[in-house]
Amino acid sequence: MLLIAVPQEDASFEDYARAVVEENCLQKRSASNRKRTLDNLRILYGLDDKITIFRVLKTLWHKDPASLPLLAFLCASTRDRLLRELTPWLLPIPAGTHVSRSSLEEQISRKYPDRFSPGTLKSTSQNLNASWTGAGFLRGRNKKIRVKAQPSPASVTYALILAFLKGVQGMRLFESEYTAYLDSPKETLFSLAEEASRKGYMRMKRIGEVVDVTFDALLTEAETRGANVQS
Repeated sequence: MLLIAVPQEDASFEDYARAVVEENCLQKRSASNRKRTLDNLRILYGLDDKITIFRVLKTLWHKDPASLPLLAFLCASTRDRLLRELTPWLLPIPAGTHVSRSSLEEQISRKYPDRFSPGTLKSTSQNLNASWTGAGFLRGRNKKIRVKAQPSPASVTYALILAFLKGVQGMRLFESEYTAYLDSPKETLFSLAEEASRKGYMRMKRIGEVVDVTFDALLTEAETRGANVQS
């Protein structure tokens, strides 16, 4: 809803804040709720087109609106530590398995002993389950069932870019934590990346185990140089 309300390129945080707080594009009942929602969205996504990962998310959403759930999840995973550190617990669970809140709370308590009160532990597990459901890793309202996520050429492109911006290159792009979040075997990711290359989202050349991927259509020269420096 927010991306639809602020469609222009080079939008600033002030543009997004105005849409949420003054124009109430998210249809919140009170001013305090609007501001709280804006704060939460800013923490997870940045909400400023000067921020590379948010701008690229927005660009790919324009190209493929149906990819937004995984794009949003991937972006949030770079900015939310709990989401990033606990998703690897969820991914190996077989499709069709009931994922109980108690098992998640147990995992959180084991990973972060004595950090959360019972109330905070409950709300944290609910928030994680909501994020995973929105991204397509779980289904169901009260009883959460593990399902396989459905990546697209756009979400594969985004995962590869996130890894690239951390200095990863070549075949290792397909072995990063971000491509792991796509919940698919490597050959599926290669097929989707080849489709993304045909669509012009990126350029990929692959000969056996040698892979060359570039993102000239989505990253500026300075962003590409910065990623190469990190590597």
